[in-house]
Amino acid sequence: MNTQYRKPLPGTALEFFDAREAVEDIQPGAYAQLPYTSRVLAEQLVRRCDPELLTDALKQLIERKSDLDFPWYPARVVCHDILGQTALVDLAGLRDAIAEKGGDPAKVNPVVPTQLIVDHSLAVEHAGSEEGAFEKNRAIEDRRNDDRFHFINWTKTAFENVDVIPPGNGIMHQINLEKMSPVVQNRDGIAYPDTCVGTDSHTPMVDALGVISVGVGGLEAESVMLGRASMMRLPDIVGVELTGKLQPGITGTDMVLAITEFLRKERVVGAYLEFFGEGANALTVGDRATISNMTPEYGATAAMFYIDGQTIDYLKLTGREDEQVALVETYAKHTRPVGGQFDRG
Repeated sequence: MNTQYRKPLPGTALEFFDAREAVEDIQPGAYAQLPYTSRVLAEQLVRRCDPELLTDALKQLIERKSDLDFPWYPARVVCHDILGQTALVDLAGLRDAIAEKGGDPAKVNPVVPTQLIVDHSLAVEHAGSEEGAFEKNRAIEDRRNDDRFHFINWTKTAFENVDVIPPGNGIMHQINLEKMSPVVQNRDGIAYPDTCVGTDSHTPMVDALGVISVGVGGLEAESVMLGRASMMRLPDIVGVELTGKLQPGITGTDMVLAITEFLRKERVVGAYLEFFGEGANALTVGDRATISNMTPEYGATAAMFYIDGQTIDYLKLTGREDEQVALVETYAKHTRPVGGQFDRG
C-alpha cells in the first residue's frame, strides 16, 4: 500500500487516499470532469498502484485513453459454490504441494476477502404449494451434495479470509446486495470504496449501491483471490439520464424492461453505465438493483448508481451497523460520488 496522498478522513479516526489531489497534481481541474467510475478506479490506483506506474495509469483516466492496461484491485471476491469450490480445491491442492516440499501449508490463503455463497446446488423436487416443500428440497440438496458441502464447510475454518454462506439463505447477488457489501471498506485504518468481482453474471446487481461490481470467470476470480491485479483498460463510460418518476400502476419490472429494450438499441456492450438525473434520484435501491441486475441482458459490464440518501436509507433498512452507515455517509460526502463528463450519453 502506498503512503503518498494518504490523509485523515474528517470526522473519523480513519485515513483515506485523496485521489482528487493526485489527479489535480497531474492536470488541474481534471478531477471534476471524471465520471464516478473513473474516480473509484483512480482511488484504488493511488492506494495500490506501483508509484512508478501511477502517473501513466492516472493519465489513462484523465485523458480518456485505452492505450495501456492498468491494475484494478477489487476489495472482495464473491463466489457461488460451483466456481468458488473449484478455486478452493486448487488452493487445497497447493497446500498439499507446499507440505510435500516441507513448507507450511497454513500459509496458503486467499489474500483478498472471499465470500462463498452456496446457492447453485438446489434442484426443486417439491412444489412451493406443498406442505414442507422448502424443508424437503433442502434435505434432498444436502443428501445429494454431502461431500461437496463437507469440503466447503471445511474451507471456512481451514482458510483465512474465507466466509461461507450455507445453503438455504438466498441467491448470491441478492445476499451480496443486502448483507455482504459494506459500500465503504474499513481495513487497517483505511477507508476506501468497496469493489468486487463475482462468479455470476448478475454480480453487477450491487452496482445499485454505488459499488463497482462485475462478473468474471472462475480463473480470474481465483487470480484476484491470490492478490493479483485484474488488469483492465479504461472502458467506455456511458451516462444514462433518467427523467420523471414512475407513475401509479407502473412497476419496477415495467421500467427495467423498457430500459433494457432502449439500451440494447444503444449498443452499450462492454460499457460501464452511470445512471443519473431526477428519475434515478427518485428510485429506491430496490428499483435501482432491478436495473443493475439486468446488466448482462443489455450487454453492459456495469450499471452504476451514485451513493445518496436512498443508499443510506437502504443500508439502515437492511440492518447495517450504525457506525458503518455513518462511515458511508461521511466518505461519500467528502469524496463527492457523482459523475463528471461521459464518453457518451
